[in-house]
Amino acid sequence: MVKKKRTKRAPGDWALPPKADEQKARLDESRRKIARVRQPVPQRRLILTLFALFLVAFGISLVFFVPSHSLVSDLRSRGVATWAQVTSSPRDHFGSPGNIKIQFKGPKGEVDTTLSDWGGRRPDGLVTGQLVSVTYDPHDPTRVLTTAWVKNPPIVTLPMLVSLVVSLFFLAGAVFLTLRRRRLLSERKQAETTEEPENVREQL
Repeated sequence: MVKKKRTKRAPGDWALPPKADEQKARLDESRRKIARVRQPVPQRRLILTLFALFLVAFGISLVFFVPSHSLVSDLRSRGVATWAQVTSSPRDHFGSPGNIKIQFKGPKGEVDTTLSDWGGRRPDGLVTGQLVSVTYDPHDPTRVLTTAWVKNPPIVTLPMLVSLVVSLFFLAGAVFLTLRRRRLLSERKQAETTEEPENVREQL
């Protein structure tokens, strides 16, 4: 007998059985669902912590902002302008002006006090012994700013900006994790509901 030679098929001639493509697609889809379901869900405790940090940082920015604007408003309405002598002008660790001490004549005599800050910042360029125009509150002479800052205070200071940016960062993180948690929980619930009919179908 003469043996028939078998022709070798090219790699592109092979084809999967009719239902193999469908089974492969279902398997790939189920694997993708399992991968999504297994993604770690952000814990509610972490979200609450980020939101609490947002409130703290935003509260700090308000502490810098509100009293400073209130001081400027009061000094503009009832402040008394006078000349003060700088008795001490130290610098902090970052080279910024520290607690600048001044002396001026108030309604009840000489007043030795610290120049009030505006948003955590004090005017630069003041040296010991210098005379500077200040405006003080006659009801409380320790509330005093340079007259230049009463007329034209800074728009924003570095402490204000940093605390505001940090608070927005925490808020964005809390919102992002909240949305991610809802999406993952929704996908997990959908995966559980789709698995139940398939299990029932297999049992039948």
